[in-house]
Amino acid sequence: MKSDFAVSVLGERLRAAREARGLTLDQLSASVGVSKAHLSRMESGDRQPSVGILVEVAAALGTRVSVLLGEDGAGAPLATFTPDTPRLTAAGLEIAAGSGFPGSRALEALRVHVPGDREAPAPARHRGEEWIYVLRGVLDLEFDGLLHELRPETAAHFDATRPHRFSAGGTVVSGSTGAELLLVSADYRPEINSIQH
Repeated sequence: MKSDFAVSVLGERLRAAREARGLTLDQLSASVGVSKAHLSRMESGDRQPSVGILVEVAAALGTRVSVLLGEDGAGAPLATFTPDTPRLTAAGLEIAAGSGFPGSRALEALRVHVPGDREAPAPARHRGEEWIYVLRGVLDLEFDGLLHELRPETAAHFDATRPHRFSAGGTVVSGSTGAELLLVSADYRPEINSIQH
């Protein structure tokens, strides 16, 4: 039940961020290329967003994924993230914020656990770039239709507008199943203020 609560809290934060920007679901949908119905289900807590959609929506709302996950948006331009940083379960992944001092916008870093039994989702495509660094386990990264096996201490950097998805390699490494990785995303799109109302 903890993950259901986390998804509903995330939905409330998504709605609050959208309303604070004075945007309708239609306007946000047009900006991020996600259907209005999908966004509505995310806000109501009925739908778990993928990491790609969460990054894209946060950027369109002028906020960070870490703020949507519960980080305080006010304070000094420094943030630290400890191993016990709260995690949210979304789209079968456990996600913890790993970046986001107040006012930062250049990149988004997340610590992601990919369970060994998670089925690979449909390939994602979104604006920006992603950098992945495998901490533990084996990650199967499918990029542009080709499968890449990433082992610990291996990094991958790619254009996120191309089809990509990942799943745990299923191999037991260092006594644990699944994969633990750092994911850094950068979105180079103009601010949502440029959208015509």
